[in-house]
Amino acid sequence: MLSRQEPSAPEAANEPAAAATTTGRSVATDPWAALAQARTAEQLCQAWLPVLCGMLPHARSGVILLQDADGSYAPVAIWPGQTDLSHLGDVAQEALVKGQGVVRRDAGNPTQFAYPLDGGGRLFGAVVLELQTEADDALSQAMRMLHWGVGWLMDLHNRRQLGVQESRLARSSFLFDLALAALAETDSHKASLAIVNRLAQHFGCHQVQLGLEKGKTVQVSAVSHSATFDEKTNLVNLAALAMNEAFDQRATVVVPEPEEGASLITAALRHYGGESGSAALCAVPLEAADRVVAVWLLERDTPFTRDECEALETLALTMAPILELKLTAEEGLLRHSRRSWQTLLRRTTDTSRPGIKLLVLLGALLIVFLALYPADHRVASQAVVEGAIQRVAVAPFQGYIRQAPARAGDIVQKGQVLAVLEDKDLRLERVRWESELEVAVRKEREAMAKADRVALRLASAQANQARAQLDLTLEKLSRVEVVAPFDGVVVRGDLSQELGSPVEQGKVLFELAPLDAWRVILKVDERDIAWVKLGEPGELVLTSLPGQAYPLTVKRITPVSVAEDGRNYFRVEAELSDKAEQG
Repeated sequence: MLSRQEPSAPEAANEPAAAATTTGRSVATDPWAALAQARTAEQLCQAWLPVLCGMLPHARSGVILLQDADGSYAPVAIWPGQTDLSHLGDVAQEALVKGQGVVRRDAGNPTQFAYPLDGGGRLFGAVVLELQTEADDALSQAMRMLHWGVGWLMDLHNRRQLGVQESRLARSSFLFDLALAALAETDSHKASLAIVNRLAQHFGCHQVQLGLEKGKTVQVSAVSHSATFDEKTNLVNLAALAMNEAFDQRATVVVPEPEEGASLITAALRHYGGESGSAALCAVPLEAADRVVAVWLLERDTPFTRDECEALETLALTMAPILELKLTAEEGLLRHSRRSWQTLLRRTTDTSRPGIKLLVLLGALLIVFLALYPADHRVASQAVVEGAIQRVAVAPFQGYIRQAPARAGDIVQKGQVLAVLEDKDLRLERVRWESELEVAVRKEREAMAKADRVALRLASAQANQARAQLDLTLEKLSRVEVVAPFDGVVVRGDLSQELGSPVEQGKVLFELAPLDAWRVILKVDERDIAWVKLGEPGELVLTSLPGQAYPLTVKRITPVSVAEDGRNYFRVEAELSDKAEQG
C-alpha cells in the first residue's frame, strides 16, 4: 500500500527535513518557505510532513495518504524520502476502517500512530507517524502537534471540495444558459445556431456543427458563427459522414481517443479531421424518445478530456428533448401524422422490447380465442383429499409396541384392534399389588383382633393404596389394545417396522377418517383466487384421473395468503358431493 517513492529529502536527526516537489524543481532549504509556496496537493503534503516531523524530536518516519478519484488511498508524501514504509500499511488501514486514531506499541519496536483525515464526515486520507519512543509524554506531544498541523491538510481538502463544487456549479450554470437560449428562439434553426455558438465559446472550439436526423441519416443543419453555408462542399459532406458515424454507433466518438474507454469506429471522423486541419474532434449524438434527433461535431486544437466528454453528454441529454420539441412544433399535420405512424410501426416491427411484443400478440390471440370459442375456466392448484372428520388413536400409557396389525390405507371396523402394547410388566405389577393387598388385609385383621387402633389405621391405609394401584394396573391392562373408535380408513400410521420400540403416553399412533365424509384442500395461486367464489359449485379433475370429474362445492376461503416458493397461495376448502363420494 505504501510502495510509492517520492523525491528524496536529506535526513537530519532531530532537525526539519527538506521538502521535494514533483515538478523537478530544486529542493527548498527552508521547509516553511516550501510550505508557503506550495501550489498543488502533493507539494503541500511534501512540504508539510517534514515541518511536522522536524518539530517532533522522536519522529523516525512519516507518510501522508490521500484518496484518489477511484476511492483508493495512495501515499503523496514520505519522510524521509526514498524510505520503504510498507510496514505502516496495517496501522493506516486500521485507522481508515475505524475512522479514529490508532496507536500501536510493540516492545523493542518504534511506536506507530495513525490519524485519519475527516472532512465533513467523509474520510479523505490519513497521516501515519513512526516515533522512536514509548513515553506517554512524547506521544501526547506528537498528538497535540498533529492536531495543530492537520488544519493545513483540512484546508487543502476544503479547497479541493470547493473546486469540485465550483466546477459543478459552472457546468449547471452553462446548462441552464444553453437551455434558455434554445428555448428563447422561435424556430429550430435559430435554436441550433444559438446552441453551436455557445458550445464553441464555452469549450474553446474554432467550429461547432449540428446535424439533424432526416430519413435515418444526419445532414448538417447549423455551423457556429455562420448564418449560411454551402451544403454541397466537400468539407460539409465529410462532416455529415463523421456525424453519421456517431449516429450509427449511438455513442460519443472522440479523436484522439481517450486512454480509457470503449473502442469505437473513428475512420470518418479522422478523415474529416485530416481534411479540415482540426487536431481534436468530438461527435456527440443527442437522443430523445429512443431515437437520435441530432449530432454535435466540435472541432479544436487541444484534445478533449474525459470530463469534457461527460459534460457534453450531459448537455446532450438536456438539449435533445428541446430540439425534438422545436422540430415537432414546426411539422405540418400530414408530416406529423406520417411520423407518428412510422414511430408506431417501427416500435411494432423492430427488435426492441421483444417480450412486450410477444405478450401483446399472445394477448390479442387470447382475446380472439375467448371471444369465439366457449370453454370452461380451469384453475390449476395442488389438491389434498382428506376426511371431513379425523380422529387419532394415541398410546394410553408409556410402554412398548408388541403388535401392529393395521397400517395406513386399511379399512377398519369399530372396535377392531389397531395395535397392541406389551403387557408383561403390567401383569407382573398386578400380581405385586394383589400380594400387597393381601398382606395389608391380613395386617388389618390382626390389628383389629388385637384392638390396636394405630396399627389398624396403618394397615387400612396400606390396603386402600394397594387397591388403588391394583385398579390402575387393571385399567391399563384393559387398554393394552388400541382399537378403532369408528368405522373408517387409516389415513396415517404404520408401526409394523417399529415393533418393540418404546412409545410415550399420548403419542399419536394412527389417524383415522370416516368413509362417508370427505373434503378437498386446494392451494390456489393468488393470480387465480379471483376466479374462486364461496359457495360456487365446480368439478375436481385429478392429474392421476384426468378423464373423471368429481362435483364439489367451495365451503371456505382463507383470507390470509401463505408465501411458498416465491409465490403467494390461498387455502381453499371444498366439499365433495354425495355423487363424488359414491364414485
